[in-house]
Amino acid sequence: MASRLTPLTLLLLLLAGDRAFSDPDAVSPSSGDPADLQGENNVNIWEPDTSMWTPTQPNGETSALPTSSSANERPTDEPSTQPFSQHTQPTTQLPTDFPTQPTAGPYCPEPDTSCSAVQRHHAAAVLGNALVDFSLKLYQGFSALKKAETNVAFSPFSIASLLTQVLLGAEGSTKQNLEDMLSYPENFTCVHQALKDFTSKGFTSISQIFHSPDLAIKDSFVNASHSLYGSTPRVLGNDSDANLELINTWVAENTNHKIRQLLDSLPLDTRLVLLNAVYLNAKWKKPFDNKRKMEAFHLRNSVIKVPMLTSSKYPMAHFPDSTLKAMVGQLQLSHNLSFVIFVPQSLKHSLEDVERALSPAVFRAVMTKLESSKFQPTYLTMPKIKVKSSQDMLSILEKLDFFDFSYDLNLCKMTDDLDLQVSTMQHQTVLELTETGVEVAAASAVAVARTLLTFEVHQPFLFLLWDQQHKFPVFMGRVYDPRN
Repeated sequence: MASRLTPLTLLLLLLAGDRAFSDPDAVSPSSGDPADLQGENNVNIWEPDTSMWTPTQPNGETSALPTSSSANERPTDEPSTQPFSQHTQPTTQLPTDFPTQPTAGPYCPEPDTSCSAVQRHHAAAVLGNALVDFSLKLYQGFSALKKAETNVAFSPFSIASLLTQVLLGAEGSTKQNLEDMLSYPENFTCVHQALKDFTSKGFTSISQIFHSPDLAIKDSFVNASHSLYGSTPRVLGNDSDANLELINTWVAENTNHKIRQLLDSLPLDTRLVLLNAVYLNAKWKKPFDNKRKMEAFHLRNSVIKVPMLTSSKYPMAHFPDSTLKAMVGQLQLSHNLSFVIFVPQSLKHSLEDVERALSPAVFRAVMTKLESSKFQPTYLTMPKIKVKSSQDMLSILEKLDFFDFSYDLNLCKMTDDLDLQVSTMQHQTVLELTETGVEVAAASAVAVARTLLTFEVHQPFLFLLWDQQHKFPVFMGRVYDPRN
């Protein structure tokens, strides 16, 4: 059968308690009158939003990478058309003796999705770098919270897509914390368009919003979400069981039925459900031998026999890395994707040592070296694997001190309801790695010549599914036991 890498994902569930208050006489913050936006006792001072993302190189060209905080300081002679700069409102100070009235809340702008052609050119590189940083943060979080010597598989791209859709409706500290968590530069409005452009025939990423009938979603958010994420919010009913079936059916249909039941139950007070699913189906550029071969795989305190994918002359790029004390290998897949393996250099080295040494700088250096490495005929053996991994993402984010979603959630660009909180965020991934159903020609030698390069995976390893065009990991994880 066709070789399949079918990792999938996931869910973010936002719940809210009772509304803190409701003032029928409150003035709408969208009236646009500065006089209506004053606090109870203090005069409101309208300040411009001077934050922007406009790093420049010494030669005057705009950089594609985030820089230090000094990048937010705009020289007086800088053109107003620099990438990611934000238009600001004029500063207006109201008279100190002007009478004040209570207001319904602070001013909240509509979702900003502006992105010029020049900005889009730089946005892809910025997003790719951010996804690398975010992926390694998540990997460290998964490694820290998962039980020792367990398999891990997740899609940083799917999780980032979901959180970025939340960012579309966020404001204030919620917006800032999401940007920090995702390693985005401040006011990176092009990120939504850049995510939309990160498409491939090898994988599909889609999003959907479900909400309770009493939660009004702003038209501006609905329109932006539909344009950028291809979905229109759907209203849930009053039957919790029916809502649960609706959500799980959506997940199953959009993961090729690999994930049939993401949620076991839904609380009665469910207000908002944000979903993202990623489905990947890629083929090896060169098929493996369709022969069942059992070989040794070394766990910490035992040796087990597992079915192996084997090829006597498989084209792959690989090299030893002294920093990681690991062999790094890359196998080509269809649709400009590749499968990258980090396996300890010998049995005396552990996967934990590799994980600790895998900093963003080391990771980028390794991937850059892979890009320039030649694919050579190699004797290859690696396990057939099928990994299923589920994780409460809130515990991951809290462990890494990313952001506490349990209170003070400001999604004013999405809804006027102020009493929202994240109750749970679940992520589930299924990864299956098999050989093709095509038998290799008889000319392929069974014996291994001594001069032939070898790459053997007989102990726990780290892997990633790499998008070679945009340079980011679609899926990432580790395999301790190929049988699970």
